[in-house]
Amino acid sequence: MTSATAPTVHPAQTALQRLSRARGAPSAHNPDVKHSFTYWPGRARGLQAGFTLIELMVGVAIMAVLLMVGVPSFQSAVASNRLTSSTNDVVSALALARTEAIRRGTRVTVCKSTNATACVTSGNWSQGWIIFIDTTRSTANATVDTGEVILTSQAATTGNIVMVGSTGVPNFVSFAADGQAKLMNGTSQAGTLRVCSTAPALSDARRARDIAITASGRVTTTTPASVAATCPAA
Repeated sequence: MTSATAPTVHPAQTALQRLSRARGAPSAHNPDVKHSFTYWPGRARGLQAGFTLIELMVGVAIMAVLLMVGVPSFQSAVASNRLTSSTNDVVSALALARTEAIRRGTRVTVCKSTNATACVTSGNWSQGWIIFIDTTRSTANATVDTGEVILTSQAATTGNIVMVGSTGVPNFVSFAADGQAKLMNGTSQAGTLRVCSTAPALSDARRARDIAITASGRVTTTTPASVAATCPAA
């Protein structure tokens, strides 16, 4: 009688069968347990994980779209925040000067300054300013005379911010003891300080704020309808 030849079993399959039985795979002693392992020839060394070229290209395309949408919005938000912050700085300075003039019962002036010690008549307001007690007013423009005290100062602005004054407030804003805005000769003063951003991320309808100073000393802020990126005076 010819004996039957035993089927050839792949070594990896034998190893997987042993592992399956160790984890509860079906056997003569445990026929109710479902088989949880499947043998795949050629994958005995483990599954390989990774991305196909198509998947990488799709991922890069999605990232490019997100950058195109997100970066301009982020730049616009940053420019808008800088504009708002600079506007608030000017409004706060004017409010402080007026409050101090009323509280001290004397003239207090805000003027452009490049060095935090003296007033200047060149350049614009974005180069900085000082607030000082202005007891002596012998010239048409504000000056810090001997003995006059500087209350506070503001450094030059950054981030594409331009500040320009209209006729009436090109170089200084001065408040009398009654809170009214006055020129050096005592006549009423009024005008508009424009705070503007040259950032291309902002549209012309959003790039500027106008701070109006009335003769009574009242300060109001408005958003002009359209201002060019050159940021002209109001």
